[in-house]
Amino acid sequence: MRVLDRYIVSEQLKVFFLAIFLLITTLVLERVNFLTGILLSRQASAATIGQMLFYLSPSFLTISAPLAILMSSLMIFSRFSAENEITVMRASGISLFRLLVPAALVSFLACMGALYLSLNLEHVGNLKFQMIVMKTLKSGLSMEIKAQRFNSNFENMVIRVDKNKNGALSGVFISDQRNEDKPKVIEAARGRLIGGQEGVSSAIELFDGVIHTIGKGGVYQTIAFQSYTLRIGNSSDDEEKFEKGVNQLSISELRKRIATLQSQGEPANYERVTLHKKFAMPVGCIALGLLGVPLGMMTQRRGSGGGFGLGVLVIAINYLLWMIGQEVGTGGKVPPFIAVWTPNVVMSSIGLFLILRVSKDSMPTKIGLWLFRKKTKPKTEL
Repeated sequence: MRVLDRYIVSEQLKVFFLAIFLLITTLVLERVNFLTGILLSRQASAATIGQMLFYLSPSFLTISAPLAILMSSLMIFSRFSAENEITVMRASGISLFRLLVPAALVSFLACMGALYLSLNLEHVGNLKFQMIVMKTLKSGLSMEIKAQRFNSNFENMVIRVDKNKNGALSGVFISDQRNEDKPKVIEAARGRLIGGQEGVSSAIELFDGVIHTIGKGGVYQTIAFQSYTLRIGNSSDDEEKFEKGVNQLSISELRKRIATLQSQGEPANYERVTLHKKFAMPVGCIALGLLGVPLGMMTQRRGSGGGFGLGVLVIAINYLLWMIGQEVGTGGKVPPFIAVWTPNVVMSSIGLFLILRVSKDSMPTKIGLWLFRKKTKPKTEL
């Protein structure tokens, strides 16, 4: 790699990683309310919050990579143009297309990295994140049971206790309707909460009580007990009943679900949009990365600050195109393939047009070269 290539690549990577950091920080801030609620109301540890953010990082990086590449190429070439480095390069016989090579290399590497994350890690991270959330919600069971109230925020269950002191219960009343054929009412003098253990879902251990049941045919039965454990949910059952969301499916699972829905005559537009996004979003690194080069050269008097403002505008337009594409693609108004790939086609077309325009715009180049030579020409003494 030549000195020029190393210089452009190193400068672009500096801005790229800074932009990645800022964009991921923005994405994390969007989830602050949710994470704060988990941390405070469920008494989740900082390590648990860290795990959640770690598993979300592949998704954050996949989203941020195209935007960071745009900002890096736009700001770097905007700075080069403002500091007359582009003029020096052209005076040395370096064409615009030659300057595109290192920018294209960085864009390609970012595309490959984002593609790997999108196809191999993003859905795994989303699934792990969801499982941690479910486990945390279960482990915070004691926070859900309030004394002197009928707590109905459990599936097909109502729980009332006279007192709840850090999970130690007294005067327990439970109406369990999870088994419609055999509903039961449980009364116990005291109990304690069990939750948050590895591999075990939340449960209530009851002492000195009675179970009232009504079976088929209206047969009433009572069972006295000294100790009885009532599970709020069974971990193995939860895993069996848990259905992965679309963003938690791998490529093969997505294709299988699409085939299943189509065989049943049901629409699979959302699944198809998600499938194409796994490829289209990483490819956006190349489209936006090359678009940033001519845009940066056109902000000659603004420097990197002007490049940043222009980059924000392009990001907003690109985001709008993505939102419209997903909406019309999911709604079936436009084929998902066209809806998802249109933003990349639009940005690539604009980038190609600007590259050709900048390369053929010889008059500004000649004026710039003349001004540069006049400025650097040594003065002769009279």
